[in-house]
Formats: sequence, C-alpha cells, structure tokens
Amino acid sequence: MRRLLVLLTCLAATLLVSGPVPADAGSARRSPESAYGRQAVKATNEARTGEGLRALRVTRCLQRYARAQARLMAQREEMFHQDLGRVMSGCGLSTAGENVAFGYSTGRSVVVDGWLNSEGHRANIMSTSFRLVAVAARRGHDGRWYAAQVFGAR
Repeated sequence: MRRLLVLLTCLAATLLVSGPVPADAGSARRSPESAYGRQAVKATNEARTGEGLRALRVTRCLQRYARAQARLMAQREEMFHQDLGRVMSGCGLSTAGENVAFGYSTGRSVVVDGWLNSEGHRANIMSTSFRLVAVAARRGHDGRWYAAQVFGAR
C-alpha cells in the first residue's frame, strides 16, 4: 500500500511540474504546411512507383533544409535554389538535388501539375540516384505557397 501511495505521489508531482498537455499537441502534424509536404511526398512516391522505381524515404535532416528553404523563399516572396553543398555536408550525403516552386495550392498539385510537367524537375523525381526526400512549404505574405523538395543519397 505504501508503495502505491509513493508511486501515485510521484505521478502527481510529475503532472504538476510538466503541466497539462495542450489539446492541440498533435496539431503540428495537421498544419496546412505539414499536410502540403505529406501530399507532395505521397505524389512523388506514387509517380516513382508507377514507373517501377522504389519509393523515397523522408529524413529529418533533409526536412530541416527543405523547411528552411521554403521559409526563406516565402519571406522573400521569390523562388531560388539553396546551396546543395551545405545540404550534402550537413546530412552526410554523396549526392543531392532540389526542386522549388511557388503558386501551387496543394502538395499534390505542385508535384503532378508542376514538377512532373517540367523535364528537369521530373528528372530529379525519377532519378535512381536518390533514395531520400523531404518537402516543405510555407505561405508568403502574398498568400502564395512556396515549396522546396530536397533529394539525396548517402
């Protein structure tokens, strides 16, 4: 009985120190930005597997670079590429590539209507050299979406 009382006291103290869990604790996964990225990765992998290629795997390291690039493009309200040498050294990659875009309202649209209809962007998506991917998007003050898709392989 004494053990149970000590355990309950410790549990109560932990809850008091950590505070309540916010009702929206999982909302980061449901944000428009994360939904956009998930849709783009799904559309990318559907296009690849439809051509008999293996699906790409999302990594946190590439996600950080994609997120930073999308955020910077949205802040500047312009589209541009980042230094992929930094991505390669930062994530321990042997190769890297990037697709960027703006103005597409969904992650699926940026892939299907945008990148897959451009020879160079499609080549990145279908490259057998890449094994990893991350996509991030941010909305600029102009209301348009800015998206970055970063590829890599170790």
